[in-house]
Amino acid sequence: MLRGVSGAGSSESSYWDGISDRLAGHYYHDAIIGRLKRDVHLRLIARWCPDLRGKALLKTDLFEEAHGADEFLFDLPAGGLRAGIDISPGIARRAAARARPAGPAPPPLLAGDVLALPFRADAFDVIVSNSTLDHFPHTKGIVAALGELHRVLKAGGTLVVTLDNPRSLSYLAGRLKRRLRPDPFYLGRTLSRAALTETLTRLGFRVTDTTAILHGLENHSSAAMWAAGRVGGRWLPAAIGTVLAGLERLEAAPTRYLTGAFVAARAVKE
Repeated sequence: MLRGVSGAGSSESSYWDGISDRLAGHYYHDAIIGRLKRDVHLRLIARWCPDLRGKALLKTDLFEEAHGADEFLFDLPAGGLRAGIDISPGIARRAAARARPAGPAPPPLLAGDVLALPFRADAFDVIVSNSTLDHFPHTKGIVAALGELHRVLKAGGTLVVTLDNPRSLSYLAGRLKRRLRPDPFYLGRTLSRAALTETLTRLGFRVTDTTAILHGLENHSSAAMWAAGRVGGRWLPAAIGTVLAGLERLEAAPTRYLTGAFVAARAVKE
């Protein structure tokens, strides 16, 4: 992933290589929850970027593509460049092994750092950065990474960015859970919706929309889904998945920034 514990460098690459090795074959998300997360992201992208034909698109990490059912890069509409980049060469290799051809050739999946993207300026029409930038120990890392995304985005191009929502019930549940059991990887600082909007505006973006997504505590439900499968076979996890999918209707409610695990922003480069 283009995620840094302390910034760019080989230590971060090695760290995420090791995380990927430990999770290979033992992904922390249940498949039903993973597919739900995939579908939520695909719907958000379709709503905020309705016409991707002929567009060059960059996804800023490949963790999902390497490991889980929550991948969505390979399911985006074909008809333009679809590229992905990750700070971990191991994750990039695993993602490439799982890639399905998008158009005439598989998407290019590269190793690189979000703090120093290996692309020329104005290279992409669309950038999707889903929970990539909330793994820095300081918010200045988020600001620097957003500046890099601004550099490689074309004028008039669209950035779709999501971060852990620090005002959400999910964030509180995560803090409580980590007292009992550590997360499988490092979680860093994040920004509230207001702070994200202010930062994007200051960097030269025009924020056109914000929302919150994933309203059913999906990030904390995989263990419960595993237990449900042991008790109720296939039908109980499927029923829970249906309930979780229904909770996505809370995105339309005034309380969405309380229930949504991720804050999302659509920003256009002026």
